[in-house]
Amino acid sequence: MAISLQKSGDSHKVSLKKEAPQNIKVNLKWEAAKKGWFGGGGNQDLDLGCMYELVDGTKGVIQALGKLFGSRNADPFIALDGDDRSGSSAAGENLEILRPDRIKRVVLFAYFYEGSSDFGALKTRVTMDVTGADQVTIDLSTPKSGKTFCALAQVSVKDGQISLTKEEQYFAGHRDCDAHYGFGFQWTTGSK
Repeated sequence: MAISLQKSGDSHKVSLKKEAPQNIKVNLKWEAAKKGWFGGGGNQDLDLGCMYELVDGTKGVIQALGKLFGSRNADPFIALDGDDRSGSSAAGENLEILRPDRIKRVVLFAYFYEGSSDFGALKTRVTMDVTGADQVTIDLSTPKSGKTFCALAQVSVKDGQISLTKEEQYFAGHRDCDAHYGFGFQWTTGSK
């Protein structure tokens, strides 16, 4: 059964199991906006990423920009599988949190690397699958015109529970999102 988080702030909790390894698979799928009379595809490049904080206080960013794909075998045990540059990949973009027991919080985000800056023109869906639990889905329902960055959801672990919360907060970019969530990174211009 899929659970849909409708409004910003809606949350779903899953028990963090000690006896069996759990992971969280996050998938971002989107359809490129059509432009022109004959439906020619746009050139939108929407990217999935996250800002994270581990229980030991370590903080970082996972994203295709700067080739920060993370690691499946060492801290932070968060990994991005690739970079869909057109929205045409059937698999979308995928990020996996392999050790939720090691995280304090993860803010999942999507941003336009190039092309459109209109989330409203894309059919964007995020799914989060926690091992042994119901799938959680998020559709972007209140896009803000001209904002190129969206904090999609927050994953946090506290008192033996994983909380999946819809954020859908729009920003001008990474720096503004960071200021809102208080990670405290030093941002520089990057490229792929």
